[in-house]
Amino acid sequence: MWRRTILLPMLLINLIGATQSWCPPGATWTFAYNDGLGGVIGHARVDHTSDTVLAGRFAQRLDVHVNAYSYPTQTYWNENPVGIWFTAGNDTVVQLWNPVELAFDTLYWFTALPGEHWSVPWTYGGVPDLLVLDTLHTTIDGLTLRQVVVGLDVPSPEPLDTLTERLGFREIFIDGISPLFLVDQPIGGLRCYSDSLIAWTDPSWSFGCASIQGMDDAPVLRDPLVFPDPGTDRFDLSLPPGAHHLQVIDGAGRIVIELQVEDGRPVDASAWPSGIYLLRLPELRRTARWIKE
Repeated sequence: MWRRTILLPMLLINLIGATQSWCPPGATWTFAYNDGLGGVIGHARVDHTSDTVLAGRFAQRLDVHVNAYSYPTQTYWNENPVGIWFTAGNDTVVQLWNPVELAFDTLYWFTALPGEHWSVPWTYGGVPDLLVLDTLHTTIDGLTLRQVVVGLDVPSPEPLDTLTERLGFREIFIDGISPLFLVDQPIGGLRCYSDSLIAWTDPSWSFGCASIQGMDDAPVLRDPLVFPDPGTDRFDLSLPPGAHHLQVIDGAGRIVIELQVEDGRPVDASAWPSGIYLLRLPELRRTARWIKE
């Protein structure tokens, strides 16, 4: 579903910014993988493996692979592939194939303007749309790319993520599902992206894109590891040294509390209602999902 309010004529929309093609040859995304409940960390890699025609449209096949390390079993493991997606897009809109409805659904809208909004694929009621809060540009390896800052379409929305041409979202997974929308979602933020023309790495990630645990697989975590998850009145975050600003967001997109947190210091959640929460660390550009029972 694609719900929007047109703010400018389509002619003007088509003239905004430099346009860059979606999913060029060699496109590869690498995301952090962090299963706090199972004690598994690593990375998820999404590869553009081939082109095809689906429902009469030119489409791209994306294969998802997971490579990880399990702390409980002290073993490395991989799943190849854990998922296969098909996208179809242009310089304006990218759509994702829904195998249940046998139709494409809007995934990214690169020319959306502040105040416009669209629904996330795979969600059916009860989940707010993504609302455009601002538009920007960035340059990667000489290419100017459009950016769209989004929040949830709720009263007093806060920035949730930034959509960038070619890269997609920084925190929300590539298929539009984030920890806010799915209970068992261990995949975290974007670590690296590359294609035939550009290469990008998260500035806060100082190890290889394919690193399992970080520091050549030394036990250092990139994403905050929340435990226990699910939990009750308290939880811990595995964080870099020092104090960090934490935002706690409920399932309706409301900020429940903001506080300073440190590694090894439990967070008191006794006053929070049971439910699913998104934990955001803005200066680290990291998110994690936590369930309070």
